[in-house]
Amino acid sequence: MDERLRARWSLRAGLVILAGALLVAGLVDDLSTQTRLHHADVAVQLARDQVRSLVGQVAVVDAELSAALSADQADTTQLARSTTELTSTEQELQSNEQALTLQDVNLDTVNACVAGLQIAVGDLEAGRQQSAITQLAAVAATCQKLQAGTPGGPVYPFDFPDPDLIDVAGTYYGYATNSAGGNIQIIESTDLSTWTTVGDALPSLPAWATTGTTWAPGVLETAGRFLLFYATGQCISVATASTPTGPFVDSSTGPLVCQAGGSIDPAPYTDGAGQLYLTWKQNAAGGHPATIWAQPMTPSGMAMAPGTAPTAMLVPAQSWERSVVEGPFMWLSGGTYYLFYSGSDWNSGSYAIGVATCQGPLGPCARPLDGPLYASQSGFVGPGGESVFLDAQGRPWIAFHAWQPDAIGYPNPRLLYLRPLAVVGGVPQVQPPA
Repeated sequence: MDERLRARWSLRAGLVILAGALLVAGLVDDLSTQTRLHHADVAVQLARDQVRSLVGQVAVVDAELSAALSADQADTTQLARSTTELTSTEQELQSNEQALTLQDVNLDTVNACVAGLQIAVGDLEAGRQQSAITQLAAVAATCQKLQAGTPGGPVYPFDFPDPDLIDVAGTYYGYATNSAGGNIQIIESTDLSTWTTVGDALPSLPAWATTGTTWAPGVLETAGRFLLFYATGQCISVATASTPTGPFVDSSTGPLVCQAGGSIDPAPYTDGAGQLYLTWKQNAAGGHPATIWAQPMTPSGMAMAPGTAPTAMLVPAQSWERSVVEGPFMWLSGGTYYLFYSGSDWNSGSYAIGVATCQGPLGPCARPLDGPLYASQSGFVGPGGESVFLDAQGRPWIAFHAWQPDAIGYPNPRLLYLRPLAVVGGVPQVQPPA
C-alpha cells in the first residue's frame, strides 16, 4: 500500500512523520484525487461488489521533545522524551466483514483529523505542549471516528500505554505513561466509550526525577485525596491531588523505591481492612530475576510502613513470560487476591497478560493457568500494561494497551482497550466485547 499525505518536520531531537493513506478497491490515490473520485465516480464505485478494503492511517508520530531552557541556566536541557504517536490507525475496516462502501467514509473527517494533528505537531515542535494538548483534546473525537465500527476496538485514538482507570462518582478517569499528553496523560469519560483528553496530570516533576521517563501510573483514592504512584528514571515516586484530574504534586526530595537494576510499574491496592499496599516490578540485574514485590504502606501512602520489608510475590516461571514479569495489578474479589501481570517483550507481539491467585495481600501467589490469561487477538497484538476497575454498576473491567496488527513495536502507538472481566471457577476470564 502506497503512503500519501506524508509531511515531515525536523525536530531538534528527531523526526516526526505524519502519514495517511486510502486504499479503495485496489485503487490508491492521494486525498485530493480520492475526494474527486468520491464525488464524480461514487455511482460507479457503489455499483461494484463490496469495497474490498479501506485502510486509513491517520498519523504515525514519533515526537521527541527537547530544548527547554532551565529557569536557572542558559543551557538547553531535555524537557521530555515524548515517544508519542498521535495515532497509527492503519487498520483495515474489512468490507467483507462490515460491508463498507464509500458512503461509510467521510473524507472531511479524515482531513479534519489530519489537520488537527498537524497543528498539534507544530505546537510540539515549537515547545507549546499545553497548546498541543488542547489541540489533541479538540480533535480526539474526530480521529476516533476513523477507528470506530469494530466492537471491542480501541476506545481512544492516541498513544496511551500502561493505562490505569478509576471510577469517581460515575466519571471514569484514565492515566497513562508520558506521551504528547504530558508527563502523565489523563483522559475522562462518562460511558467508557467516548473519552476526552484532559491533559497532564503531573505537569511538574521533583528536582531529582528524570524528565521524559514518567511511566506506568497507578492511582488510588484514599482519605479524601488521590495518590498517583509513577516510575521515573527507574525509581518510584508518589504525587497527591485533591481531585482526580489534579494537578498532582510531588514534593519529594528522593524516590519512594529505588532498587538495584531499577524499580518500575507501581500499583497501589488495599486489603479488606483498608490497609494500603504497593506492588511494583524490580528489573533483573546482578544475577537476580525480574521480580514483582509488595509492601505495606503508611495510611498516607507517602512512605512504607515502619518495620516492614518488601515481599517477593512473583518471578518468571513459564516459557511464554520469556524471563519477564512486570506491570503488576492486585485485585481483591470474592475474598481472593488476583495478581495480574504482563510478561515477555513489551516491544513485540509476544507480550501478554498473566494472572496469579494469592492467599493474601502479600501472597503467597500461584499461577492457575499453564499460559497467559490474555494474549494477541484478531484485532490487536501484544496486550499488556493491564489494570482492573469497577464500573458505576460494580461490574469489573480490565483495561490494557495493545499494538495494531500491522503496526507492532516502537514508535507505533499502544492503544487503549477495555474488556469485561469475570471470575469463573476461581479464575479470572477476559470476556468478549459487547
